[in-house]
Amino acid sequence: MPLRDQFLTTIELAAQERAKELGYDLVGFDANKDVSAQISQISACASDKYDVILTAVTDTSTTAELIQAAGDVPIVFFCRGADYSLLEQGKSAYVGCDQNDAGKMQGEFLAQYFKDNNIAAPSAVVMMGNLGEEATNQRTDMCKQTLQDAGFQVNYVYEDTAEWDRAKAMDKFTQFMGSGKPFDAVICNNDDMALGCIEAFTSQGVTDIPVPVVGVDATDGGCQALIDGTMAFTTSQNGAALGKNSVDVGVALAKGETVDGMEGGTILWVPFEPVTKDNVSDYYTP
Repeated sequence: MPLRDQFLTTIELAAQERAKELGYDLVGFDANKDVSAQISQISACASDKYDVILTAVTDTSTTAELIQAAGDVPIVFFCRGADYSLLEQGKSAYVGCDQNDAGKMQGEFLAQYFKDNNIAAPSAVVMMGNLGEEATNQRTDMCKQTLQDAGFQVNYVYEDTAEWDRAKAMDKFTQFMGSGKPFDAVICNNDDMALGCIEAFTSQGVTDIPVPVVGVDATDGGCQALIDGTMAFTTSQNGAALGKNSVDVGVALAKGETVDGMEGGTILWVPFEPVTKDNVSDYYTP
């Protein structure tokens, strides 16, 4: 893994459980966001003759290098994208969600909110993940495109990266609020950053969050914020399904078998699901 945030840890735990069920030992490595470290870790696993390697990329542009580092060991990319054109049936695969769907669902939710509240010319804040990553680009771009398609010319009064990090989002959003610029929504590429923005509000004594704050991932913290009424919307990548399916695909590759439902024999899509206060109980129990 590139790092251990809450969502990737959810995937890891589900993967460990599934691997145990199938009689495999799952060993975890954390690259700490270091591309070179991730390549070295995968090369070491190949040298140690692991049966299969599962990786969430630090940088999708390194897909070719990671495949090369894996050598003859099958490799499954999960969650954070890959260069899909380089995947080879029987040797490499991807398990994950189409990140465009998350942005589209955020945009649809906000478009309805703006319509319901007669906000014809909305302004919004965007808090992004790591710049250049597939998830950052697609979630952000599709949310904006969906709002535009719904007839809204949104004024994005502040856009910055908080690198998926809650504390960084809190600091940056606190600084932005000091500008006094008005805004009608806060769009975050993940729940941790959304929670950071909410903490920025509450640290200044705002208990009734005045605008919708939307995230992605449906983490436990995000779902609790939906229940508390501080966050308005998130989407679930279904971390449990990502962990289980990544192991299933990896084991199939190791055995020279196939998994039903794979696009082109190399990609298994796990659908995003919208989560609001109305259905949050389906995803989280306090």
